[in-house]
Amino acid sequence: MEELVSGTSFTQAPWLTHRPDAMLQELHRGDYKLDNLDNRYIKYYRVNDKNAKGISCFVPLETPHNIPNERLNMMEAPCYFLPEETFLSEGLALFYTHKMKLRFPEGIQTGLHFVIAPTRCMTKEDYEQAVKDLSWQLCTIKASAEMKELISHDDDLEGVEDFRMSELYWLMEIWHMQTVNAMDRIHANDIHTWIALDKPSFQDLLQHEPRAYIVFSSLVCMNSSLPASHITELIYLGDILGELNDVFGWKKEDVCTASVY
Repeated sequence: MEELVSGTSFTQAPWLTHRPDAMLQELHRGDYKLDNLDNRYIKYYRVNDKNAKGISCFVPLETPHNIPNERLNMMEAPCYFLPEETFLSEGLALFYTHKMKLRFPEGIQTGLHFVIAPTRCMTKEDYEQAVKDLSWQLCTIKASAEMKELISHDDDLEGVEDFRMSELYWLMEIWHMQTVNAMDRIHANDIHTWIALDKPSFQDLLQHEPRAYIVFSSLVCMNSSLPASHITELIYLGDILGELNDVFGWKKEDVCTASVY
């Protein structure tokens, strides 16, 4: 498989493309941006826009797949997929953002992360329905490990020289335990694994806007649910959110603080 460039877009699913709870999950505020001129509509993107915002989905690269189909609150979170070569509805496209690494007890699962984003003017409701109306099929592959906690090792933070990335590593562990959203848990695993294995700096995060936006959205949701007594976590959150706001201009109110319980 050739290395994809961030922003590469497709109107036809190039591979089996998975999304947990695709038929039931409501939009998060971080899944779209309102149009700056008319907030009745959401922002749409030209093909190959590397900063497109949309609904997350992913392509597992190994077999068997460790698709997180976990039981959350005693209910099973189903996973769905778009079959290979499925055409997306007019006005939607898949935009590649980055390669994911997820740690499970059996080993590392890699995947390609995409967002399904609008390519023409539409309302939030039309966008949400258009995504649900795609040819999703129920995934029958179960996760081989139903993790309650992220995989971690004593040497994960050795070589991580930027303390803000150490802060983010710990925050992703907390977020993974808090959220009931399956895609949020996948994102937390991906960011946590990236820090542990690649030892990135905070500047590396800032240079990759799609990944930085995932971090921002996650931390805003997490920030809304932490009690005031969790002083250390709130300091870490404020530190990272402030940096991302300074660089990208994102605001907390731009992201839905969906319930994590």
